[in-house]
Amino acid sequence: MASAATQAQANALNAKMEGEASKMLDEVERHWMRKVARQSFACALKCYDKAGTSGPAESLESCTRNCQAPYQQSSNLIQQEVAQFQNRLNRNMQECQERARDMIKPGMENDSYAISKVETALITCMEKQVNEHIKLMQPMKDRITSVLKNYQ
Repeated sequence: MASAATQAQANALNAKMEGEASKMLDEVERHWMRKVARQSFACALKCYDKAGTSGPAESLESCTRNCQAPYQQSSNLIQQEVAQFQNRLNRNMQECQERARDMIKPGMENDSYAISKVETALITCMEKQVNEHIKLMQPMKDRITSVLKNYQ
C-alpha cells in the first residue's frame, strides 16, 4: 500500500496528464472539429432544401449520411488516436509499477526507509512517463489536424 504522500504525488501526476490532454483535445475540438461539424450540418441542410417536401426519403437519407461522413470519420480518428495514446501510457505506468514491485524484497514491508526508496523510484518513473507523454501530445495533435485539414 502506497503512503499518503506517494498517493498524493500519483494523483497530482494524473491530474497534470489529464489537464494537458483536456487542453489539447479542447483546442482540436474548438479549432477543427467545430468547422467539420458546421460543414456537415450545412451540407445536411442543403440536402433538406434540395429534397423539399416531395423528394424521396431514401435520397434524403443518403445525402445526409454522406454529409455526416467527414464528421464521423474525424471523430473516429480522434477516438482512435486517444485510445492508442492511453493504452501506451497505461502500459508504461504498468511497467513503472512492476519495476517498483520487483524492488520489494521479503520482509521489507516493515523497513520504512526501503519502502520510501521504492515509492520514490515509482514516482520518478511515473513522472518521467507523464512528461514524455505530454511531449507526445503535440505530434498526436499534428497527426489529427493534418487529417482534419482534408475535411475543410
